[in-house]
Amino acid sequence: MTKILFRTSGGRIPKKELGLGHIFRCINLSDQFQNHEIQFLIEDYGSVSSVLKNNGFRNIFNLTPGISDELDIKQTSDFILKNHIDLLIIDKYGLTKKYVQAVKKLVKTVVISDLKNISYDADLIINGFIGFDNKIFYNKFNIKCCLGPKYQILNSQYAKINNYKKKYDVLITLGGFDAHNLLEIILKKLVRYEKKLKIRVILGHATKKSNKFNVFFKKYPQIDIINKTNNMKKEITSTKFGICAGGITTYEFAVVDVPFAIVCQYKHQIFTAREWQKKKIAKNLGFIQKNDKKINVFLDELIRNKIILNSTKLVDGLGSKRVAKEILKIVKN
Repeated sequence: MTKILFRTSGGRIPKKELGLGHIFRCINLSDQFQNHEIQFLIEDYGSVSSVLKNNGFRNIFNLTPGISDELDIKQTSDFILKNHIDLLIIDKYGLTKKYVQAVKKLVKTVVISDLKNISYDADLIINGFIGFDNKIFYNKFNIKCCLGPKYQILNSQYAKINNYKKKYDVLITLGGFDAHNLLEIILKKLVRYEKKLKIRVILGHATKKSNKFNVFFKKYPQIDIINKTNNMKKEITSTKFGICAGGITTYEFAVVDVPFAIVCQYKHQIFTAREWQKKKIAKNLGFIQKNDKKINVFLDELIRNKIILNSTKLVDGLGSKRVAKEILKIVKN
């Protein structure tokens, strides 16, 4: 039995551009290692431990959020040696080359990275960014990199074909944490269409349902709301159109071929949104403000069926399986 350690971070820190995307990506990948021992070493900025526990994990160990790189290297290294870890999978905020080089001396190391950053001296690099073509590439350190949406790590449920009845016109989901209260801005613009559109809202694991939302949804009962879901695939395939943040959810809409628009929460999401729009698979709404007219224009187009987007086969839901297969190769070598 291989001892696998996930080093990750996440939570409710808007200024650090953190949400729960790294956490759920690790959870999705860990599902492929059923016969191995899984441990988590985390920086928890809020909700991470509870999300992991709710998904059945018990071997969860905490580092101080915002830990310095030097101390992180020392404490991670000590943990690896003390617990006889065979494989380290890193998917965390603020990863440095120095950190990767240090831990690689102790254990087989996999880096899961975002955007176009693949310049790490690890044993394997995974990057499912939409801006990459699907390919195997060797970086300047001659390290194997699995690139493109073919390697995007999604929940294994997306590998199965299900047809659900279309119950909603629009599904709004902004990820684990609505960092900038974008949901409120979007909903206030949506209400003038609430008799024409059947709307479903998923708040997310780290977003609290406040009193203002309770009042809002009481006033507009046609808008359906849930705090969170354990079957995102069913939610997405039950809608005709989606509005989502620029993270992992974009790939989840794409894999089931539901057209979507992207509202960016953080600076790095604009790169993802641009790539989706460039391929004419999604509409990029960018950053929105309180008095922004982009949402109104978009909704008018949606009502009049003026939004035409390409179907996509770029994402097939088998990324987690492919990534796990590549990872187990380096364990055996």
